[in-house]
Amino acid sequence: MIYPDETLDYYADRFVQLRLARHGITLPQYLANIERCERRALEAEPPLPAQQAVILRLWAEQDTGLAMDTTPSVRVEPHRSDDHQDWRELVARWRAEADAAERPVAHLPRRNGAAIEPLRHHRHPRNGAADFARRKIQ
Repeated sequence: MIYPDETLDYYADRFVQLRLARHGITLPQYLANIERCERRALEAEPPLPAQQAVILRLWAEQDTGLAMDTTPSVRVEPHRSDDHQDWRELVARWRAEADAAERPVAHLPRRNGAAIEPLRHHRHPRNGAADFARRKIQ
């Protein structure tokens, strides 16, 4: 469809002002169905990639209980019972277990951070007995 220049300029400016590109809508899509696209402009914009990373980190901290800043403005003593354990104690225990598991391989040489075990055998020189190209098989 061919639009007059004034109409195209008006809707192009409106497209930019409504920030419809952030919703994944192109200008030809907007011109094809203006009402539907303008209703879509009223919806919340999707988060930027940096905002998405922060959202995921906050959700993970909330789900696991490992939030970095958990100090409330008013100091409340934690409720201690036999079936609950402080997450700091768990992290300290896991680190100690990881260190204990790494001690047996700490002396080994490393390649790109991974421990490699040196080979304990040596290559024996060839004496021609296994050279089937030189042997004449009858």
